[in-house]
Amino acid sequence: MKQIFKKNLTFFVPTIIIWLVVLACVLTTSKFDQMQFINSHNDLWADYFFVGATQLGEGWFWAAIILLFLFVSYNRALIFTASLVLSTLLSTSLKFFFDTLRPIAFFRNIKANWHLVEGIDINVHLSFPSGHTTTAFAIFTMLTLFSKNKNWGFVFVMLAWLTGYSRCYLFQHFPEDVLGGVIIGVFSSIIVYIWLMNLHTKNPKAWHKKRLLGSGE
Repeated sequence: MKQIFKKNLTFFVPTIIIWLVVLACVLTTSKFDQMQFINSHNDLWADYFFVGATQLGEGWFWAAIILLFLFVSYNRALIFTASLVLSTLLSTSLKFFFDTLRPIAFFRNIKANWHLVEGIDINVHLSFPSGHTTTAFAIFTMLTLFSKNKNWGFVFVMLAWLTGYSRCYLFQHFPEDVLGGVIIGVFSSIIVYIWLMNLHTKNPKAWHKKRLLGSGE
């Protein structure tokens, strides 16, 4: 675990710093103040931008990533898929366990002129944790672990956090939901990466190095 952290400082250091800053805000301000601050800083360009950013947590995106990894190696495609399955199962289970209200329902008795992006269906229940954030961090954590050029880690972490912020901007989640998604996504990928990489190292199979349209990593 320590070696993984040291090799990927460009990803994990910003993740921890931003996570702690957001946690401090969550602990020291009310949900209303948090969402009012985020919601009040809106613009037309931002509406389009964050509608796009939130797509990084959608199923089609990780399906496309898995498809691309099939052309790299079946081994990596399997590891990537396993991390997404684990993170999705954990996130979904916790959603139904906590069954918390989304912002639009939580503030239903409060008069406020919330900015809602046109064309976006606002959900009501199953707020914690954020599934999109979970998926984004699972994806970009694994991409960081697989990358030979660790400078990409900073790019990946910014994309992951933009996905998380988009969920609050679009009035779908609270910041605390995003924090939960970060933890689940990051640790799901780390756990699966360590487990399967060790397993495949101890028990190598011929198909591990195979890929679509070729072979070898």
